[in-house]
Amino acid sequence: MSAMRLEPIFMDYFRQLFKIASMSCFRQGLCILALALSCALPASRAAASGPEQTNVIVIANQNVPASLEAARYYLAARGLPEASLCVLDLPSGELISRSIYDLKLREPLLEFLRKNNFIEQKQRNPNEVQPHASKWLTLRSSVQCLVPVYGVPVKIADTKFPLAVKISSALGKGLYRDSAAVDSELALLLAAPYVIEGPHNNPLYDQYALIPSPSGEGAPLLVSRLDGPDIESVKNMIDGALFAERYGLCGRMYFDLQETSDPLYYAGDHWIREASERFAREGYECHLDRTANVFPPEYPMTDATLYFGWYTEHVTEPFTRKDFRFLPGAVAYHIHSASAKMLRGRTRYWTGPLLAAGAAASMGAVGEPYLGMSPNLDIFSDRLCSGSSMGAAALFSLRALSWQTTVTGDPLYAPFRYPLDVQIRHLQEDGRPEIEWAWLRKVNLMVRAGALNPALEFCREKIAETGSLVLREKLADLYVKNALYNDAVDQYRAVLAAAADAGTAMRVGARLLLLLRLQNRADAADELENELKQKWKDSPFLPWLDTARP
Repeated sequence: MSAMRLEPIFMDYFRQLFKIASMSCFRQGLCILALALSCALPASRAAASGPEQTNVIVIANQNVPASLEAARYYLAARGLPEASLCVLDLPSGELISRSIYDLKLREPLLEFLRKNNFIEQKQRNPNEVQPHASKWLTLRSSVQCLVPVYGVPVKIADTKFPLAVKISSALGKGLYRDSAAVDSELALLLAAPYVIEGPHNNPLYDQYALIPSPSGEGAPLLVSRLDGPDIESVKNMIDGALFAERYGLCGRMYFDLQETSDPLYYAGDHWIREASERFAREGYECHLDRTANVFPPEYPMTDATLYFGWYTEHVTEPFTRKDFRFLPGAVAYHIHSASAKMLRGRTRYWTGPLLAAGAAASMGAVGEPYLGMSPNLDIFSDRLCSGSSMGAAALFSLRALSWQTTVTGDPLYAPFRYPLDVQIRHLQEDGRPEIEWAWLRKVNLMVRAGALNPALEFCREKIAETGSLVLREKLADLYVKNALYNDAVDQYRAVLAAAADAGTAMRVGARLLLLLRLQNRADAADELENELKQKWKDSPFLPWLDTARP
């Protein structure tokens, strides 16, 4: 992942920021209203009948049977009408040429939208149309969101010869490319004419609301694809999004820092730290790895509902373990220059394998984006936690369009659409066992607010009712923080006695071993370590116990 100065490219963007900073309170109120109306994209609105009332267009490839299967599965899940489906005659691979994009994807898609009254356009002056530019001027549009599905190409190749592209990159002129992620190009489908070479400034970067253009031309579209290694992964993405939309993200969150001394890469670590803090403010258990590498193979990563990290080319353990699986609705993203170089694979690069492991949403780079134009995870996390949909949060996090990032997941997916108390009510009404994760969030929020005793009492009450190991582990942690060490030892031992998986046993076991050794109870610690090694002798997590040294 390369870093570079961005000021010359984004001067227009900074001018816009100045204008936004001087907006009146009335204009800010309009922005908030626009956010409420446009970012949430509720299913009830999407389900309205008739093309005029539908702002979501699903794009499928007629030459890939699974593409139509994925599209119709999504239409049914979201209650979208058949009129929202655009079926195109496209190549079946992930890579297409710029000419094929123009002739077989962009122009037929625009024709579909015009024919079905989603947009109104007129032809531009032919003498003013540049190569590879659309000849149409948009006058009106009701389209807000495009959803390419499995089978639709992922990347547009550069028009230059590959050798010329490599030489240009070697000379430090990596921006002078016209290759792009298909989705990033589609975001500008209705935009005014723009230069396809290099990145194009995203006017919605770091915004809070989707402010539509009065003419329908200019404002970027939300584009997020339902794609991955196979059709089952796609269905899991759809189902997981609907699950977490009702119940919230249930589980633990994992953040991996690179901790490099290179100042050019500081931004990535800063984004991840800020993202961890933002989700912690929502009450989540956030685990931050400060080693230079990705979480080590022996790390007991369990109950994962979110992962942000970097920086290896191909997916590593613990994500490659056969028993590893993200929880429903999980969001996972790994910063790397080629994280989505091959999206429909299970073992190479990152985005595909993360989706294969059960993630419902991700992002990735189809080519070198440079760090400054990768998704800003600080912004993405904040907008997602504030109630934006996956598609909107991703769009707000991108400095550039017509560039290298592809977003995968249901663009309407909003895991924070409902506040925590409403999610708890849904979990109770439906008798879901995941309610212990919502209770854990509630405990963490109490602690952050300084209400420690109520948090302890709430933990004890729910443990008495359900025997929740998640809350019992949390209760032990709270005892440690308040120097109630003997009580903590009792709770940790209770979790170990009931733990059904090695990951939980090793995580809690290491914590208890460290506590015992800090109390100078070396004999008790050695005895416990022997017990754990005997009980879980075949576990790949056993080396994690070696970290439990003062």
